[in-house]
Amino acid sequence: MEENKTTVTETKQEDKGLSQIQPNEKRSWWSIAFIWVGTMICIPMLMVGGIFGSVLTMSSIFWATLIGFAICCTMMILGGIVGSDTGLNATMCSTRAFGMTGANFTMALVIFICEAGWFAVQTATCAVAFNTLMLHLGVEFPFWLSCVVWGVVMFITAVYGVKWMAVLNYIAVPLLVLLCAYGGIHSINTAGWGNITSAVSENLMPLPAAISTVIGLFALGATCNSDYTRYCKTRGDVVKATLIGVMPAALLMILVGAIMSIGTGNYDVAAMFAGLGLPIVAMLVLILATWTTNTGNAYMSGLAACKMFSIKDSKRPLVTMICGVLGVIMAIAGLADFLNTYISILGAVVPPIMGVVICDYWVICKAKTENWSPVRGINWIGIIAWVIGGGFALLETLGVVTVFSSALDGVIIAFVAYWILYSLLKNTKLAGSGDMTIEEACSVAQ
Repeated sequence: MEENKTTVTETKQEDKGLSQIQPNEKRSWWSIAFIWVGTMICIPMLMVGGIFGSVLTMSSIFWATLIGFAICCTMMILGGIVGSDTGLNATMCSTRAFGMTGANFTMALVIFICEAGWFAVQTATCAVAFNTLMLHLGVEFPFWLSCVVWGVVMFITAVYGVKWMAVLNYIAVPLLVLLCAYGGIHSINTAGWGNITSAVSENLMPLPAAISTVIGLFALGATCNSDYTRYCKTRGDVVKATLIGVMPAALLMILVGAIMSIGTGNYDVAAMFAGLGLPIVAMLVLILATWTTNTGNAYMSGLAACKMFSIKDSKRPLVTMICGVLGVIMAIAGLADFLNTYISILGAVVPPIMGVVICDYWVICKAKTENWSPVRGINWIGIIAWVIGGGFALLETLGVVTVFSSALDGVIIAFVAYWILYSLLKNTKLAGSGDMTIEEACSVAQ
């Protein structure tokens, strides 16, 4: 009887979409950390490392990565604690800063577009890697079928929620770390550490630009930390899950990418591993790394879609599946290349949303849950602040102006704009149509 009760409770928990996570539903911070580790071990990390290897000294690569991800983790922790304190996912955490209706057209909409788009891009990447592997084995595999097979495998993992995503990463992460470590060690033994460290004697890219690249690489994912940290038991767990889940893996992947690119003389990830005499392993790494990352894309897009269309928790798996199918269709249609450019623009525009959310919780509400509550209608103050911060970040992305990092600059400007505007306009209709309880907000959202 007790076993059946536990099973029902766990199943219900996995269906959580917009509802508040209760204290008895919280998880070990290790499970959240492992999800982030799996997300960090991805092809873009190795690619950025390969690019850095051609323009930066090894010490500069280390410091650019450390500083860039320290900034990302700071934003993740501040935003993630909102989710841990309230028990709400990222889109629901924005329902005070933007209002219940406003959140549908800010946080939820852009996260849905970005994550569904990234799912399409990663699915296409995985399909190409799988087809290359099949060619090595003498088998020709249609691209469209490969997209369908791997797209379904990846979004089905996300359908089962945080628990099964963690299980996947418990299995995949150690293997991926070993393979990447092998690649780094093999490159050092072959080329020699002295040759690798002296390959670039002086930086050809300014360090601030390198830091900006690192921030831009992960700023979008950092915005959604509450989707996972809502399961954390304490604020300390958010800090541990974020730092341990992100920093070590980020440093490992970018440094290994740099070392392998210099050691093999190739900057394409598949070519790197092929240069080590491991073509089949190379493809397996690409597939596994894409799988662990892409489940998060499907999961987050599903949560955002639930908020946008006010879909019940019980339908969260179905919505995630639909988002995955949409991503597969886009991958087959060849939209991946187009989406890369589109998503890079959204990557600058989305992070300023967190500037508004963080300011609202930590400054306006003084980081106390009793001061925080969703707002009816639209909080135009938050939307105006986001437009100001996001607009400036977009100008930086397009090269119109340059300060430091478009993602970070946009967050700071949105933060300050919301602080000033809210102080001046909090008692006007621009601040929304009144407060509501979290329970009422979750009910209305569904």
